[in-house]
Amino acid sequence: MRHDFFKVLRQAWRTCLGGEGPYRPDLHYMRGPGPKWHAKYGHLAPKAAPAPRVKRAA
Repeated sequence: MRHDFFKVLRQAWRTCLGGEGPYRPDLHYMRGPGPKWHAKYGHLAPKAAPAPRVKRAA
């Protein structure tokens, strides 16, 4: 009886969390150079050219 309860509880827990645990490392990864990097090395980074504008037919 107790084993069945915990089995159902574990199934509900996995369903609510989408099969993942509470730790999501992808939410904590750095997504690019920060302000200190730009202050120190920003002049070395290539400047991105603006994307070409596409004229749409009206």
